[in-house]
Amino acid sequence: MFVIKRLLQISILLLGLLFLIACADATGVPGASGADVIFSDGFVPGQMDNWVMEGDNAGQTAVIDEHLVIDLADNNIMQFSTLPDQTFDNFILEVDAQLLEGDLGSSYGVLFRMQDTTRFYRFEITGDGLFMVERRDGEAGWTRFVDRWTESAAIKQGLGSINQLRVEALGTNISLFVNDQLVHQFSDTAYSSGTIALDAGTFVQPQAKVAFDNVVVRRP
Repeated sequence: MFVIKRLLQISILLLGLLFLIACADATGVPGASGADVIFSDGFVPGQMDNWVMEGDNAGQTAVIDEHLVIDLADNNIMQFSTLPDQTFDNFILEVDAQLLEGDLGSSYGVLFRMQDTTRFYRFEITGDGLFMVERRDGEAGWTRFVDRWTESAAIKQGLGSINQLRVEALGTNISLFVNDQLVHQFSDTAYSSGTIALDAGTFVQPQAKVAFDNVVVRRP
């Protein structure tokens, strides 16, 4: 009887493992195998896409332990890793992100509908529970869609807390979510399509390390 019970336990474990494998695509992202998925990346070496990795004394971007990690060593800077080979217009983007080290006021998030490195939309959160939504217009500067950095109970605070960010872009209408909770909606006609990027930033304090995982882009 013990042997039969043990075999049943092993069979259940194997079925669970096979289910997880079936729910992940070749990039290792769970649940990213549906017909509506147009892009996914789990940052598995040898399987990941062509993200731009840059670095200098102020900041470095690298893939570490199957995460895209942005490590900043200066204050008042922003660094991002762009996916230059694919353009998205209408989409639903999800990504898991966490602040690993640094001041809780440091920020991290998603750039989308990028025209180039100076023109894009930006959805950003901080380790102490604030968010910002804005548009960069090159030399013309920034346009904010919220008056200031705004508090949201949807954001998990503290170092190591994983927050899932979601951007739903359909025509001129854009909805932004944290951990499946809507935090802001707006309508804008400036950019209708573009590339995406993952970013991190510092303010007064000079150090921050942010990790991203499980990027999925779906058709609406």
